[in-house]
Amino acid sequence: MAARKKTRTRKARVVSKADKEFISEAEEILERMRLDLADLSDQRAAGEEVDPELVNRLFRSAHSLKGLANLFGFDPVQNLAHHLEDVLDGLRLGRVLLSVAVVDVVDRTASLFAKLLSAVGDTAAIEAMSEAVQALIAEIELAKQPVETQAEEFATLDIEASLLRALTEYEEHRLRENLRRGRNILLVDATFEIISFEEGLSELTTAIREIGEVLSTLPAPGESSKAQICFSLLVASDLTSTEVDARFEFPDTTVRSVAAARNPAPAAAGKSVSTSVSEPIATVDPPDGAAPATSNDAPQIQPPDPREFESLKSISDTVRVDIRKLDELMNLVGELVIQRSALGDLVSRLHGDPATARIGSDFGKVHKALDGKLRELQSAVLEVRMVPLRQVFEKVSRVVRRLRVELEKDVRLELCGADTELDKLIVEELIDPLMHIVRNALDHGIESPNERSEKGKDPQGCIKIDAFQRGNHVVIAVSDDGRGIDRERLRAKAEAKGVIEPGDVLTDKENLDLIFAPGVSTRDEVTEISGRGVGMDVVRHNLAPLGGVVDVDSEPGQGTTISMTLPITLAIIRSVLVAVADQRFAIPLNTVQETLSIDPEQIQRSEDREILNHRGDALLLLRLSDAFGLAGLSRDEKSFVVVLGMGDSRIGLIVDRLEGQQDTVIKPIQGPIPTIRGIAGATELGDQYPVLVLDVSALLDDALHRKEAA
Repeated sequence: MAARKKTRTRKARVVSKADKEFISEAEEILERMRLDLADLSDQRAAGEEVDPELVNRLFRSAHSLKGLANLFGFDPVQNLAHHLEDVLDGLRLGRVLLSVAVVDVVDRTASLFAKLLSAVGDTAAIEAMSEAVQALIAEIELAKQPVETQAEEFATLDIEASLLRALTEYEEHRLRENLRRGRNILLVDATFEIISFEEGLSELTTAIREIGEVLSTLPAPGESSKAQICFSLLVASDLTSTEVDARFEFPDTTVRSVAAARNPAPAAAGKSVSTSVSEPIATVDPPDGAAPATSNDAPQIQPPDPREFESLKSISDTVRVDIRKLDELMNLVGELVIQRSALGDLVSRLHGDPATARIGSDFGKVHKALDGKLRELQSAVLEVRMVPLRQVFEKVSRVVRRLRVELEKDVRLELCGADTELDKLIVEELIDPLMHIVRNALDHGIESPNERSEKGKDPQGCIKIDAFQRGNHVVIAVSDDGRGIDRERLRAKAEAKGVIEPGDVLTDKENLDLIFAPGVSTRDEVTEISGRGVGMDVVRHNLAPLGGVVDVDSEPGQGTTISMTLPITLAIIRSVLVAVADQRFAIPLNTVQETLSIDPEQIQRSEDREILNHRGDALLLLRLSDAFGLAGLSRDEKSFVVVLGMGDSRIGLIVDRLEGQQDTVIKPIQGPIPTIRGIAGATELGDQYPVLVLDVSALLDDALHRKEAA
C-alpha cells in the first residue's frame, strides 16, 4: 500500500514542446554514435585497422550533442558531452591511446546519455543522476592515456620542411600512424588548369582513395603558367610509387616515394590506433581494497547486472519524414475531399427522388460517417505539415549577427512567438521576404551609434520580430526603433521613377505603400545589402501567391513596423462559393469576415467609387463583374456583399449569388493560359467543372489604391 501511495503522489513528468524537440534531435545523434561505436568495437575485435573516419564521426556526434544541449539549456548532457568530446578529440588527433578502457567509457557514456534523455522533464530524476554523471566524467578523465610523440619520426622523410610545417595536427597524426603501420608514403604532384582544377582535383583524389589514404592536399609552388595551379597530395598506400604511377592516367601528374614501406611497429608498443583487444589495457585506479591491475593483466570483464540493462525502446515518439511524402499524402487527401463533395451531391439527388429516398437516407448515414473520418484525416495531415517559426528565426539571427559587423552598427534582435506554427510550404516561401525586411531595417532604419547618440537615443538599436496567430492567419511583425520612413523623400523617388504623378493626392497609407513599388528606394547609393529598389517589391510579390498581405506603419524618428499577414495553411481550405452571371468563384473562408444582402439604394458613391455605410464605417465596394468584365446583375437589382479582410484592410465584394461553403484544394493554373491578376488558382467541386479561386490579397491591393483602380 505504501508503494502504491507513493506512486500516486509522485509528481507527473511534464515534457514541453521544446523538450520533445530536443529529445528527438538528441536521440538521432545518439543512435548514430552507437552505430559508429559498434563498428569501432568490431574492427578492434577483428584486429583490423580502425577506420579514422569512425573516430571523426564519434567526435562530431559528441560535438553536435553538446551544442544541442547548450541550445536547449540541458546542462547535464552538455557537461558530459563536453568531456566526451575532449577525449574523442584527443583520440582522433593521436594524443590519446585507443584502449579497452576508452571504448568502454564511451559506451557507458552513451548509455548514460540515453538515461538522461529519458528523464527530461523530471527534475528529481535528473538530480538523482547527477552523482553518476560526475563519476563518469572522472572516469573519462582517468581513461585518457596520453601518447608520446617524437619529432624525429618525420626526420627520415624525403619531403620539404615547408610541406611538413603546413600539416594540421590531425594530418600529422595520420602520417605518424601510417608510418607505424609500415605503409609507403607517397607524394603526388599534379598540375591543373585554373578554370577546371576543382573537377580535376576531385577526380584525382577519388582515384587515390581507391588505393590508399589521402593524408593532406596542399597548393604547391611550381613552374607553371598563370593559367595553371599545382597541388601536392601526401598519400599513404600499400602500393609502391611505381605501381601507383602505372595505375594513373592523369596528365601532368608525378608520383614519388618519400618513405618506403617497412615492417610495421610491434603491437606491444601500444601506440597504434588499431590496438586489438589482446593488447595492453589502460587502467584506472581500483576501488579501495581491490587489487590493482597491471598493464600486462588480461581484462577482467565482470558479468553486468541485469538490472542495469537499459531499455532498447526509442525515447522520442517522433519520426522524420521527407516533406515530399507529406505533399503526396496531402494531394491524396485533397482528391478524397473532392470525391466526398461528389458523394454529397449524389446523396442529395437520391433524397430528392421519392423512389430512392430510402436508400438515399442510408447512403446519407454512410456519407456522414465518411465525412467525419475524412475531416479527422485532413486535420491530422495538416498538423503534421505545421512547423514552428523558430527555424526561420534562427536563420534571421545569423544574418543579423553578420550584417551588424559589416555595417558597424550595434543592434539587438528580439524574437517573440518562435513557437507559432505555419504550413511548411508557407514557411519556406516566407524566408526571403523576411530577410529583405530585416536587411532593410538594419541598413535603412537603424542609425549609426553616433547618430543615435546625437538624437538622444540608446546607441544600441533594436529590431523586434513578433509572430502571433490572429484567427486563421498568422501575423509576423518586424519593428525597428530607427529613423522611420521619410515620406517626402519616398514620394520624390516615386515621382522620379514615374510611379506617381507630381499632382497626385495620396493618403498617408498610400504614401507609405510606395516602398512596395518596383524600383523605389530611399537610398541614393547601391550597396550589396540594399538600395536597388527590389527588396520590398519582392516581399509583396512573394507573399501574394500565398494569399498574404503586407502593411507598413512608420513614425518619423521613432521607427517602422512592417507586418505580414499569412494564412496558416494553403493545402485544403474552406471556401465560400459565389457566382456572377454563369461563372462561379471560390473565396477562401479565412479571408471572409461576413456576408450581407443589400438593396441598390444602400449603395452610395464618393469620388466615383461605390461605398456602403457598414455599422457607421465607410466600406469600399468592388463589383466582381467589373473586376473580370462579366455581365452581372443590373445595378438596380438586389445583390450580395462578401466582406473581405486581411490584416487591417477591408473591402466589400459585390456578387450575384451565394452558393454555400465547401472544402477546396487550390491548384495552380498551368499551360498556355496567361496569369490573371486576382485569380490564385482553380479547384474542383466534385461535379467535374473547375471553379476559379480568387486571390483576395490582389483584389484588396487593387481596390485600395486609387491610382491603380482608376
